[in-house]
Amino acid sequence: MNHVVCSVIRICGIMLMVLGPAMVLTFIVSCLRGQWEEGFCFLWLGILLFATGVISRRVVRHRTSKLHLGDGFLIVTLMWILMSVAGALPYIITGTITSIPSALFESVSGFTTTGATVLEDIPHLPYGILFWRCMTCWLGGVGILLLAITLMPALGLNGQRLNTPDNYGPVIEEVSPRMIDSIRTIIAIYTGLTLLETILLWCSGMTLFNGLIHSMSTVSTGGFSRYNEGIAHFQGAAIPLIIGLFMVAGGVNYHLLLHRPKNGLRSFLRSSEIRMYGIFLGGSTLLISIALLLQDNGLAPEKCFVHGFFQSASFLSTTGFCSTNYGIWPQIAQTTLLILMFCGACTASAGGGIKMARVSILLKLVRHGISTRLHANFFETVKMDRQGLGSDTVSGTATMPFLYLTALFTGTFLLTFGDVSLSQAFNASIACLCNTGHAFSQLGMGSSFASFGPLSKLLLSLLMIGGRLEIYAIVILIMPKYWTWSR
Repeated sequence: MNHVVCSVIRICGIMLMVLGPAMVLTFIVSCLRGQWEEGFCFLWLGILLFATGVISRRVVRHRTSKLHLGDGFLIVTLMWILMSVAGALPYIITGTITSIPSALFESVSGFTTTGATVLEDIPHLPYGILFWRCMTCWLGGVGILLLAITLMPALGLNGQRLNTPDNYGPVIEEVSPRMIDSIRTIIAIYTGLTLLETILLWCSGMTLFNGLIHSMSTVSTGGFSRYNEGIAHFQGAAIPLIIGLFMVAGGVNYHLLLHRPKNGLRSFLRSSEIRMYGIFLGGSTLLISIALLLQDNGLAPEKCFVHGFFQSASFLSTTGFCSTNYGIWPQIAQTTLLILMFCGACTASAGGGIKMARVSILLKLVRHGISTRLHANFFETVKMDRQGLGSDTVSGTATMPFLYLTALFTGTFLLTFGDVSLSQAFNASIACLCNTGHAFSQLGMGSSFASFGPLSKLLLSLLMIGGRLEIYAIVILIMPKYWTWSR
């Protein structure tokens, strides 16, 4: 059996063995709420998926193989697609969503932590479906973190490498004991943040169920809510502030959480990426708060600050929650949010976008370019956290904005072939590509993608996966040379 096929079967088996128990947990939630019919759909589907995963693992358990670079791109992309297909089954079986493209869109949106939805009457959904939507976000978020820490750097999916030599490239070794310790630590931090936020939201007036599902959506930067209007449904400042703080935590570099705290908080804060993250968050909060105060909309100063901080954290972490209708804000405030969603959160986080590390490197490249033109003999290595960056890292960083813009305009162009306006096509593309789930105009607070056609939903699903895998995997797979290299 081909080693790539074995690897796909092995990874998909593990994936199904995780999704199965998650569906059984959803069955328990449905039963606790007295919704047995939907609950048993999750129970039998969960058992079936888990059994399929066990069988898949047994089929290839004696076959060992090492993945090469050319194989890894294909496997990671297939894994995300197959996971989304499995996650779409509960929507179809329970009758919540009858259209296959719509169910796939909803599932992809959850696992990629985008938060876009085709559902229009969310408060009246069965409790099992409400829980499953947020569970897909939570599983997708932790899956992204594990890929970012373990597999993605080896595949070059962190943006450091786009072109590969004319061979298979570096070998991706087996998971080491040290890597297993890192995985356990990540899951412990991720679960701990979820439980802590659930308790804080419960103490702030949410029901336990609402607190749990919103915590799963927050820590994963997913943005699914029980209500069409999102966090704007809740009154007071406590809930938006709590969720805002945990959205910020969800966008932090987990690799730094693993290693920097051992050297103290000061070492963590000295990270160039963390400083850039804080500058963007603080600067946008201040700018939006002042813009809202000058708008003379009757909001108290503290309310202006809460909304400014919440929406800045939401768009910067690419969570996509809404605390108010930001579509009526001043244009400068909306432009600020657009910049934040494009820049995105930190690398090795659950957030999307270009990522703060790349923004920091791009600014250094601009300064470097200016210096070389002012001084003919100027030479200086571009550094990040006092370490010189290799040419592959710099070129990969410089390429990323171009790839994002190319994907954005290509998606916009293709969507306009259907019955979609230019404004709606652009907003839909950037909301899915940057994994925010919301944008502006018709796709602002409380919006739904239900009006898009089947082909448009499939295209937007591809954009969500491309944005989640930072474009590189999709671009490499459509390159003819990739299939020559991987033969």
